[in-house]
Amino acid sequence: MLGTNKQFSAMTASYVIAITVALVIAVIFAPVVWNGVPSGGDDDPSVAVVDFRGGTTDANVNGIKQDLREIRANDSIDAVVLRIDSSGGPVDSSEELYLAVNRTTKEMPVVAYVEGTAASGGYYGIAPADEIVVKPSSNVGSIGVIVQAPLRLIEQAGQQSEAFVRSGPDKAQISKDGLREDIEVLQRSFVGTVMQHRSDELSVTRAEVANGDTYLGTQAVENGFADRIGDSELAIERAAALADSIEGDQYDVVYLGGGAAAFNAIIVPAGATTVQGENNVTYLVHPEGETTFREPVKYYAVWGVPTEDNTATVIRND
Repeated sequence: MLGTNKQFSAMTASYVIAITVALVIAVIFAPVVWNGVPSGGDDDPSVAVVDFRGGTTDANVNGIKQDLREIRANDSIDAVVLRIDSSGGPVDSSEELYLAVNRTTKEMPVVAYVEGTAASGGYYGIAPADEIVVKPSSNVGSIGVIVQAPLRLIEQAGQQSEAFVRSGPDKAQISKDGLREDIEVLQRSFVGTVMQHRSDELSVTRAEVANGDTYLGTQAVENGFADRIGDSELAIERAAALADSIEGDQYDVVYLGGGAAAFNAIIVPAGATTVQGENNVTYLVHPEGETTFREPVKYYAVWGVPTEDNTATVIRND
């Protein structure tokens, strides 16, 4: 009896080892799937769904750029749905989003689905999309730029000219008139980009586009800021329909990207300290007597109301 038990235990152990080895082999050699939710066959082409939620910050835009880069390099993906909920952000990173989406449209159909908001820099980013699908409650538009600059920097421009020797009269100088000129240049570029991609659909004039209004989904479809009312499933169907290599419903759907990146990093120079302020703002305090330089102004393509700040002034394009 004891011998039988030993034999049974040995057989059980052999089965456990065999199953474990089989599982390890399966994990190693199994094909990698991008969070795939198949709706067709194994050899069917795919529609990729990628999310962009949050402001058009450097971190968030870099994440979506990487997703789109991987999509373009994947031969099995033939169309993209970009699910977006963004009220915009800095102009420079909004331009990066636009360039990444525009580049992707050169290689495959891109359909933007506005989950909540695609305003200002957020709308700028999806302007090249082949189609824009919205919900009735979606907010789109707000074509415009604002610039934020420290009031003290403008008010004390003359004193700074006396404190520093410059290589030229316009070196590191700032004025409200100069800021308005810059913002008008950015605004013309912003509006021109929207007109370039949406002029055939828009029923409003260039001047009306430049006014910076936002529109609910139903209004956006009526005036051409969007193409149709629907949900994410409709957006996927439209992306598949626009792809020449996809026939009917013979395609898979793959989901990738986790939305907006959420991290903050502060680099503190030697000898400096930080002070935590309201609204999750961290102020950098430099040692006494040390002269520091920073970017004097920041341009934004954002839909929102600036928070109260006595040290800054906001100039709009209107």
